[in-house]
Amino acid sequence: MDATRSPMIPRRLSALVFAGALCVVASAHIGSPNVLFDGTAGPYAVRVIVRPPEVVPGRAEVTVRVDAADVERVVIRPVFWRAGVAGAPAGDDLSRIAGQERVYNGQLWLMAYGAYSVYVTVSGARGSGTAIVPVNSFATGRLPLSRGLGAILVVLGVLLVAGIVTIIRAASGESLVPPGEVFDAAKRRRANITTAIFVPILALIVFGGAKWWSSEDASYRRFMYGSPAVDVTVGNGDERSLRLALHDTAAFHALFAPVAPDHGKMMHLFLVSMPDMNAFAHLHPRQTDSLVFVGEEPSLPAGRYRLFGDVTLENGLSLTVTNEVTVPAPSGKLRQPTDVDDSWTTSGAAVRLAAGAKQTLDGGYVLEWSGADFNPASGQTVDLGFTVRDATGAIASLKPYLGMAAHAVVMRDDASVFIHLHPMGTVSMVGQQVFQARDRGDTTSRGRLQPGALAQMNDMSGMTMPGTFSFPYEFPKPGRYRIWVQVKPAGQVLTGAFDVDVR
Repeated sequence: MDATRSPMIPRRLSALVFAGALCVVASAHIGSPNVLFDGTAGPYAVRVIVRPPEVVPGRAEVTVRVDAADVERVVIRPVFWRAGVAGAPAGDDLSRIAGQERVYNGQLWLMAYGAYSVYVTVSGARGSGTAIVPVNSFATGRLPLSRGLGAILVVLGVLLVAGIVTIIRAASGESLVPPGEVFDAAKRRRANITTAIFVPILALIVFGGAKWWSSEDASYRRFMYGSPAVDVTVGNGDERSLRLALHDTAAFHALFAPVAPDHGKMMHLFLVSMPDMNAFAHLHPRQTDSLVFVGEEPSLPAGRYRLFGDVTLENGLSLTVTNEVTVPAPSGKLRQPTDVDDSWTTSGAAVRLAAGAKQTLDGGYVLEWSGADFNPASGQTVDLGFTVRDATGAIASLKPYLGMAAHAVVMRDDASVFIHLHPMGTVSMVGQQVFQARDRGDTTSRGRLQPGALAQMNDMSGMTMPGTFSFPYEFPKPGRYRIWVQVKPAGQVLTGAFDVDVR
């Protein structure tokens, strides 16, 4: 697949027709809640997988795989963004998984809504170190009550009420009769009257309990995570700009902290043509207001597109917003793209992931799948490995694209799953840096990050990187997925596309 980048921008654009926004976020992405991190904890290479809870407070499951046999201890610690590491609870030791001496597993509690980071400390003969793994903590669902358990609880409730009524009658009747005396009609009538008085009171207590329970459930549902929405408009006439306005949709406000630059960009915007997925764009709109972003639309074919926007906040939260847009046909004078790192392709054809799969890119470069035939299962951790070769067949050297050797976007063909990957996994690099800055105390009295901390995050300098890389990932559910891989072996960003069926 040849990747193309055109400076052509339509002179006159009509308004975009968009559907209602849909965002299901747990790790800054859509429909893919688990968090994966490949990196180091001091002298040890680690792979960390965090499976966040569906309800909050709730327990996240953490699995840590280490690269060495001399590891003695692995400790995990939940750090809430506002409390910082100084206010975090003591860590919990992970246990080795039976039969897998280099794999550790455990659970930790996430007690509040918002940005957490799991601090993974690995200690051994070579020393110790800590890896920071940002995790979004949101209540995204309610635990269901099975019919069988519900029926059991109803029966037990009826028996409990009947038992209380029996106790009240006995307490106001037989229990008051002295030994040897007869429980006559007058005493029986008094017990019945007392019971009749207490039955409505008991009914009110039961009714009140049900109302309280319903109120608590309604309050929980009201504060469940509601995906931020994005309203999309396109300027007419000479403006020719794509305008994105983000806003909250639920009682719990996720968008309450300023946006921080991730890989030096305030937003990573992706456009995918639907349903064919043949056109793909990775853009970087500029921020003009607190939650308003504006960018030039590339010269994409007219049609329906799914839009995804990734942003990271100064508290460490990573969020993805999405909408559906209709792009009109380009016409008139065209302009340069908003950002030098904007890239897009309209070449279309994708290659099925199998042994020997490859894509021909511009400049004689080839993007190869490094593995064998590939038919992964959902929920299985896999490595999406690729190699870039030059025109001679040698492994190419890569220039850093937005600070990484490569970027990948994975999307299910119905757009119900979307994720932006790096070789380090699904985590946001700026999310890690936010927690590091807060641990250092690089904040103002109001909790904002110091300007110096943000400037440090904007440093995207890097050296030449090897042309062999992989992305750790877990496909969340079966279906057909497309994977776009972006690399920069020379001065131009090149994009290859691959399809995979997940069982």
